Amino acid sequence: MASLDRRDFLFGAAGGVAGLGVSAGLSRRALRELRAAVRGRVTVPGGSAALVYNTRFDGRRPDAVVHVRDTADVAAAVRWANRFDVPLVARSGGHSYGGYSTTTDGVVLDLSALRGVRVSGGRATVGPAAKLIDVQRALTRHGVTVPSGSCPTVGIGGLALGGGHGLAGRRFGLTSDNLVAARVVTADGRVRHVDAGTNEDLYWACRGGGGGNFGVVTSMTLRTHRVSRAAYFFVSWPWSQASEAIAAWQRFAPHAPAALTSILSLGTTGGSGAPRVSALGQYFGGEAALRRLVRPLAAVGGAHLTTGTSGYFTMVLRWAGCLDGGLPACHRSTRSSFYAKSDYFDRPVGPRGRARMIDWIERRQGTPSLGSGALLLDAYGGALNRPAADATAFVHRDMLFSLQYLAYFGGSAAGRASRRWINGVWHALRPHVSGEAYQNYIDPDLDHWQRAYYGSNLHRLRAIKKQVDPDFRFRFRQAIPPAR
Repeated sequence: MASLDRRDFLFGAAGGVAGLGVSAGLSRRALRELRAAVRGRVTVPGGSAALVYNTRFDGRRPDAVVHVRDTADVAAAVRWANRFDVPLVARSGGHSYGGYSTTTDGVVLDLSALRGVRVSGGRATVGPAAKLIDVQRALTRHGVTVPSGSCPTVGIGGLALGGGHGLAGRRFGLTSDNLVAARVVTADGRVRHVDAGTNEDLYWACRGGGGGNFGVVTSMTLRTHRVSRAAYFFVSWPWSQASEAIAAWQRFAPHAPAALTSILSLGTTGGSGAPRVSALGQYFGGEAALRRLVRPLAAVGGAHLTTGTSGYFTMVLRWAGCLDGGLPACHRSTRSSFYAKSDYFDRPVGPRGRARMIDWIERRQGTPSLGSGALLLDAYGGALNRPAADATAFVHRDMLFSLQYLAYFGGSAAGRASRRWINGVWHALRPHVSGEAYQNYIDPDLDHWQRAYYGSNLHRLRAIKKQVDPDFRFRFRQAIPPAR
């Protein structure tokens, strides 16, 4: 992560001129004209290791990467792509679960230079590649926050465009719910301002319609919320109490006061130790009140409860996993190999479903070389469920909680085993889920993904895609297609 002072509003960055390079997919003329069209560097990498967080996608080789310097570069690259009929994908933080921050058929617009943060008048204007830890650091200096995720190196652009759930979500909503304006370069090369009164359809689509679908967002303005401190809790239970812990959490967490957001975790370490079940949460209120609220969780047999309170940026560091190391630790991006899936639940999980969760976590345990596995349940309700399903493009407004499936691994054999495991537990839970999935946990193997991600909003999203990108210039495997 760059060490820019995030108090400066710096969307541009110094660029250079790379050597001609050789592209497997572009003619020398096309590559030469691309380099002439933009001020940022144009490179032809041998792979995607510098573009993606998940090492599974390192082998993908884009035809070229444009390291854009500003919005004008993006617009110029789009106009070039129209002349040469080249597909484009945008990259902000590179964390796309499906590897859609890169491509093997087209050009990547790397937005890394667009990472400024400016806070003024109850609003934050941010570049799409601003990493969450830097956004939150800049915000907390002003005593405010925007709801976002906890991974410190995620770019805010992709997070916000697909939803953006985190530990302030039940209080303040999704990141996309707090998007009040954006600057978007559409497929015709035009730079458009979008908000509730200008380009209203495109604004609607940007609030949960998924990153990279409707154009390249080069700036976003977000509503901020005044915060100074918050309370937190951690609770763990013996593995023998896992079913009771899940039952208690799902009765409590989606129906708790909106000031409290909670996550339940069932997981393994990949070694010989016992599986673990635990929950954590953040509360915008006092520690004593929080302890009273979480009594239903502490009442499960063998529960071990810890609570505390801190300044808000210290809380951000805690959830980012770098409380001890501080900002330098948050700035280090450790790349990983993993598979992921997601589901939503619109009704509580009964004893049979809970038994299947427990069984599949136990199957993941006991082989150190296999890697770790986890099931993470994020509570909904509160501000997350308050808007109508069609108020924004994000349709999942009547859910109790989401489930994220994760399988981390090392070598290729462990990768095959991890894929079998994650597919196995996902199939085992089919009778218990709603049929919807979270578009920010995008899953390349998911059938019927259009309905799972976008539900009743799909028809309008496809119509908007036809308006702003009729030739499908911005496309990847799970990009929303234009209406016919």
